[in-house]
Amino acid sequence: MPNVDATLIAEMFDRHAAALSLYASQWTSLPDDCVQEALVELARQPIAPDNPLAWLYRVVRNRALNASRAARRRTTHEQAAAQVRAARSPLKSDPAASAGLNDSLATLDAAAREIVVLRVWGALSWQEIADVVGGSKSSAQRHYVQALEQLRQHWEPRSCPMN
Repeated sequence: MPNVDATLIAEMFDRHAAALSLYASQWTSLPDDCVQEALVELARQPIAPDNPLAWLYRVVRNRALNASRAARRRTTHEQAAAQVRAARSPLKSDPAASAGLNDSLATLDAAAREIVVLRVWGALSWQEIADVVGGSKSSAQRHYVQALEQLRQHWEPRSCPMN
């Protein structure tokens, strides 16, 4: 296995930092801190993990969950956290679409939302998603398809019955 070097860290940051930040924003109002801490932890590894991207998602997730628990203990303000999460949306240029996306994702349970974000914005493979969430590839795919169906129903126009 190769050693962890500055090239690997730079590549992970350049290619995946935004998606990792979006992923962490599900749990914490400080997603960039979680991403930075995960990259520092990767840099400290004597040998690169088998799959550095899946490893980063796992570490970012753990950091974000820890940050969330700490924030609850300090009695955080939910509204401020929601605004930070909205600012991290991949649709920054269209605030209305961003709000709609966040509203739609909020209709999903946490596990389904996590898988959708990993697949769509993280561009992870089914195996990588399975590694991150601790499940199987087929389970990740099944949850993803179910989540997409929920989102489709959420966005489907409501018909008005005519008299």
